[in-house]
Order: sequence, then C-alpha cells, then structure tokens
Amino acid sequence: MDNPKKIQQLLGEFLPHAQAIEWREPPRSSRLTLYVLLAMVLTAIVWATFSEMDKLVVGSGRLVTPLSNLVVQPLEPGILKSIDVRVGQVVAKGTVLATLDPTFASADTGQLQSRSDTLSLQVGRLESELDGKAKFNQWQHATQAELQAKLMAERKATYEARMRQFEESIQRLHASRETNRHDQKVLGQRMKSLQEIETMLGSLETQKFVARARLLEAKEKRLEVERDYRLAVNREKEIQREIAVTEAERATFAKTWRQEAMEKLSTTLQERDEVNEQLSKARLRSSLVTLTASQDAIVLEIGKKSVGSVLRDAEPLFTLVPLDAPLELEMEVAPADIGEIRVGDATRIKVDAYPFQKHGVVVGKVSNISADAFARQLPMGGQGFYYLIRVSLVDTDLRQLPPGPTHLLPGMTTTGEIVTGKRTVISYFLYPVVRLLDESLRER
Repeated sequence: MDNPKKIQQLLGEFLPHAQAIEWREPPRSSRLTLYVLLAMVLTAIVWATFSEMDKLVVGSGRLVTPLSNLVVQPLEPGILKSIDVRVGQVVAKGTVLATLDPTFASADTGQLQSRSDTLSLQVGRLESELDGKAKFNQWQHATQAELQAKLMAERKATYEARMRQFEESIQRLHASRETNRHDQKVLGQRMKSLQEIETMLGSLETQKFVARARLLEAKEKRLEVERDYRLAVNREKEIQREIAVTEAERATFAKTWRQEAMEKLSTTLQERDEVNEQLSKARLRSSLVTLTASQDAIVLEIGKKSVGSVLRDAEPLFTLVPLDAPLELEMEVAPADIGEIRVGDATRIKVDAYPFQKHGVVVGKVSNISADAFARQLPMGGQGFYYLIRVSLVDTDLRQLPPGPTHLLPGMTTTGEIVTGKRTVISYFLYPVVRLLDESLRER
C-alpha cells in the first residue's frame, strides 16, 4: 500500500463523487491542451507584436484625363439634320458626329463662286487689254468668257477707231503743212520775180519810158504776194501747233485709256480678293455642316437636341474625351484619412468594370492632394466633406482582358487603396482599448 496512486484510487471508491473527483489526478491530455493553448496565445501575441501590415486609405473614384475635353459645336446657326453617334461610343478621327442642313451654306458658296468667276473673267479681260494678248483660253465659264470677249472686242474697236481719228488728223495736218511749205516756196519765187519787175519798172519810169501807173500796179502785186507769203508762214506755225496738240491729245487718250484700265484692274483684283476671302469662309462653313471628331475619342455627352432642331452658333453639341490622352485616377478621401496621405504613396486601383480577382489591379502613385476640402449635399440632408486625390497610373497591365484596342476608358469607376505605411497587427487590438480608456475616464 505504499503506492500513493493506489491509495487515492481505493479511497475514491468509498468517498462521495464530488470528493472522489477532487482526489482524482487530472488527465495528462488536459494538461497538454492547456500548455498548447498557452503556447498558441503567446505565439499569437509575439506574431502580432512583430508582424506588420499595410496601412490603407480606401476611397472611391473614377478614371479621368488631365487634358480638357473636346467640345464640338457648330460655327454658325443651322438646322440639325442627323445625329450619327451615341453616348459612350468610341469614335475615330474624322468620324461624322452630326450633319446640319447645307442649304444656306451651299447657296452662299454658289453665289460667291459665281461672283468670283465673273471677277476673274474681268481681270483676264483687263489684263488682255493692257498686254494686248488675248487670254480667253484661260477662262472656264463659257458664257461669261464670251461676254467678256465681246466687251473687249468692242472696247478695242473703240480704242483703235479713236486712235485712227487722231492719226488721220495728224496725217492731214502734215499734208497741209507740206502744201503750205510748197506754197511758201512758190510765193517766195513770185515775190522775188515781182521784186525784179518792180525794180525794172522803177528804172523805166524814171526815164519816162513807162507810166507811173504801171509801176504802182507792179508794186501792188508784189505787196499782195508778200502778204500771201506771210500768211502762209503763219499758217505753217498754226499747223505745227495743231499737230502738236493732236499728238498730245492722242498720247493723253492712250494714257488715260490705259490708266482707266489699270485702275479698273486694281479695283477688280481687290474686289475679287475680298470675294475669294468670303468664298473661303463660305466653303469652310459648308464643310462644317458635317461635324466630325478631330481625334480618336469617346462620346461623353450629347446636347439635348433632336433632328430638326435649330442650333445657335457656338452652341455645344458634343463633348468628347480623347482616347490617346493619359489617364489619372481622381478619388475622394474622407477628411479623417487625409493626414496620412503623402505625394508619391503607392496606390492599388481596382477597376469596377474588371473584377480584380480575375484581372488584377492597376498600380499608381499619388501625384496631387487638394489643398482644401470640397462640400457636397448628402441625400439625407446636411453636407459632407471630402478631399480630391489625383493618382497617376504607373502600371495598367491587366490580366485576361477581352480582345480590343481599348480597355481603360475615362469615366470608369474604381476603388483606390492608398498605402500610407506599415502597422503592427497588435495595434489593431490595442488602439481601440487605448481609445476606450481615454474616452471613458471623463465626467461628461
């Protein structure tokens, strides 16, 4: 009976059950379980003390582009003829977005084109008049070209007829001058002969061989011839002056004719240039009746207009978001979390359109933090505040994406997780306790 275990066993058979349990030795498995639980608790405390986890600030947001959106608007008032795209549609550069009624623009273009052609024909006709070379083969409008050719022929005939009149007058005056000079020569010879006759008769009259009346008659003839000679000399001077005046009038007429043509050409050229400028504007307006995308983009908004509506000039009709523009994440963060965020913090972006369990996440980093909070109206009343965070995308490669050139588009909603640092696991248990103790030891 020296074995204590056997003594306790024999006593237990005669004792009540409660005392028998107290006297019974605990099983080894229970002690082992206690030791294992204590070891697990200690291990968990040690692991929680030294193990660290990422501190995350979570916020919702959407993908945006830092560039301005493209606003497509008509240049002038018009009637909307068709809308060829819808919201959310991806359009390539040059894709027709809408078409306006081209009636007014086409009418203006046709009228100005006709006016420009007419002025070009006038310019060609005036240049032909100045150069003396016909340029009708350069004119395209047959009816106007024929009209301008007839006008040029009439003006040329008028000019040549007037010049022939001047030439005939000059030739007639030259002939008169030559005749006058011949008459002067004849009168000079007669005057010389009559002078000799008068001298001879004077000698005879002195000798009483001829009557004095005969001498006076010869003298009178000589004086008449001298008078005719002087008249002929004066007439030659008058003819010479008439020739000079006629030649001056001919030169003045030619100069005036050319000057008028040059002035008309200058005015016509200026008018044609003005019409061509208006024509360029009209052609631009005609081309703008078809509104197209200036680059690859996605249709973000369409104005509240229907086919047949009247559009005002510069009224926004389409808002496009460029596809080739870099994307950024614009996310909202609560004011309580803003103190831990720094520029350059890594960010995990989960795109709602692509579940991260299958496609993974987009990696980025914080590029900008708003300097002040923004307010918004809450559904239940009151105001809520938030900060805007801009996150630049660093790695946009996602897994198992559907085929197609575009996967991330502006406007996609996301959830952003900003890594602000490390935190031990045990702090998640201690911080609430510390907060509870701090806030509980107060009177109010």
